[in-house]
Amino acid sequence: MKQKILVFVWVVMTLPAFTQSRAVSSVSARSFVTGTVYEDLNRNGRQDRKEKGIAGVAVSNGTDVSLTDASGQYRLPAGDDFIAFVVKPSGYQTALDGFNLPQSYYLHKPAGSPDSFYKGVNPTGALPASVDFALYKYDEPEAFTALLFGDTQPYNEQEMEYLERGIIAEAQNIGGVSFGITLGDLVGDRLDLHLPYKQAIKQTGIPWYNVMGNHDMNYDAGEDRLSDESFEASFGPNNYAFNYGKAHFIVLDDILYPHPLTGKGYWGGLRDDQLAFVMNDLSFVPREPDSHFNAHPAD
Repeated sequence: MKQKILVFVWVVMTLPAFTQSRAVSSVSARSFVTGTVYEDLNRNGRQDRKEKGIAGVAVSNGTDVSLTDASGQYRLPAGDDFIAFVVKPSGYQTALDGFNLPQSYYLHKPAGSPDSFYKGVNPTGALPASVDFALYKYDEPEAFTALLFGDTQPYNEQEMEYLERGIIAEAQNIGGVSFGITLGDLVGDRLDLHLPYKQAIKQTGIPWYNVMGNHDMNYDAGEDRLSDESFEASFGPNNYAFNYGKAHFIVLDDILYPHPLTGKGYWGGLRDDQLAFVMNDLSFVPREPDSHFNAHPAD
């Protein structure tokens, strides 16, 4: 694994070895997702009358990126299979689920994931009239420490126990950590271990982000856009971004599966829609923050 030390965090950076086109979803001229990004003062998960929208926050559908207006509202093209997510701004937190994973996204799959050996996303039904994102104000330091794991990759329950006792237990004793990231291969091909993995990560007690690796894919998928269905069900988008302090983080799935030339195995690279997301995302990022790319190098 390639590692690079940048100031106070470790990141993995990869350059695309191959790009591939992908139609994210069918989008009609009248199909849009709209909503509000707001400050959730009482943290009840819904916008109350006295809670105002937040202007200038980036929201994405996985390709396009839009900033919220003065009232915190956004509007983005929507299709029949996409994930809307907010790019967490500095000075704010998103809600966390019971595993300390950021709840900064909305999955839209009306029919759910196609049948697969490992379960994907349940049918979500029709797109809500408003997809809103709650944020909480948070005093983020400019200098911070992030905890990064690479290739945790347990292949069975016993190895998951090794992860908990040998790695997680030690991480619990490290103080002053703001958040963590696992840089791919969360598990070793057994996607039913995603739940025990989340239960283990929860024990760190800090917000945790996840990168998809080649051992986190649905290997029975017939095309690349369907190889992340189980990952999405457990962790949400596999391409996203967030800010912390003066740093901007971009997370990408850089595994093309099946191999775009041979149809066998996988290849390291990015699709055109992913490159478009990176360009659209960075267009709203000031030059001052450091930008860190987090991906999993394919063998």
